[in-house]
Amino acid sequence: MKWFSLFSGIGGFDLALQNTGQEIVGACEIDKYARETYKKNFGRYPSETDATKIIPEQLPNIDGLCAGFPCQAFSIAGKRLGFEESRGTLFFEIARITKQKRPKILLLENVKGLLSHDKGRTFETILKTLDELGYDAEWQVLNSKYFVPQNRERIFIIGHLRGASTPKIFPIKESIERNVETRSKTQKSRKLVSSQTIPTIDSGYQKGYGNRAMIYMSFKSANMKQRIQKRDTTWILTAANNDFGIIEKGSIRRLTPLECERLQGFPDGWTSGVSDAQRYKQLGNAVTVPVVEFILSKLLELH
Repeated sequence: MKWFSLFSGIGGFDLALQNTGQEIVGACEIDKYARETYKKNFGRYPSETDATKIIPEQLPNIDGLCAGFPCQAFSIAGKRLGFEESRGTLFFEIARITKQKRPKILLLENVKGLLSHDKGRTFETILKTLDELGYDAEWQVLNSKYFVPQNRERIFIIGHLRGASTPKIFPIKESIERNVETRSKTQKSRKLVSSQTIPTIDSGYQKGYGNRAMIYMSFKSANMKQRIQKRDTTWILTAANNDFGIIEKGSIRRLTPLECERLQGFPDGWTSGVSDAQRYKQLGNAVTVPVVEFILSKLLELH
């Protein structure tokens, strides 16, 4: 499959695509330091710099579009939701390119707080927009701790171009079955919560949004204070504001950039060549590569 990577950062999505045998036909990143890290590892700069200036007609044909995008409020006017309400946000650039290129698959990532952002209106507008564009959407909050020793929850949204049938990827349970139980299933939405820990998996599905009521899943605040938990012999980190720490000999020290690369599933030295401050920032903004690889493996089974 041919993919375009939007808001590529240091190439977390791109690395996962590469590792699963996909073809990356274009990428876009505006941050100059992230562009340097991308070039160091892929041998080329992202083909585009500013997403707002992309001319979709000039892009190659694509089967998939992936993006980790900022969580921004939409300007809701009355009850009118959807594509027009997303103008002025970076999600609009995703929608604008999607409207023209019509990829079969959209793979989007955001912080878990997207679900409650602006009292849920942001997420509702995203789903409505995807529906208007002809995509059936499904989503799930996945915790990186099931793939790497890091407690990091992110929401992944998959949009399937509407056709004769729509494959369902979520909920993904293979890696988490032993710690998760199904608690409810209502209107094509499912919630998986652990009986022993705070909720780490939320998922839902939407086909033809129409006028049905939205269903949202419960979750903790996205701005939780940093805490460190011990699971067997592995220390799992939950961090806010891209801070990284680990307990060593009874005291907390900051993780090194190399350790952060490993926690995010990047090869050693992926971010070398820029300052440590930039390395922490880049890795904090990146997707956890093994999580994306796992999702892609499920997508590839159906396409």
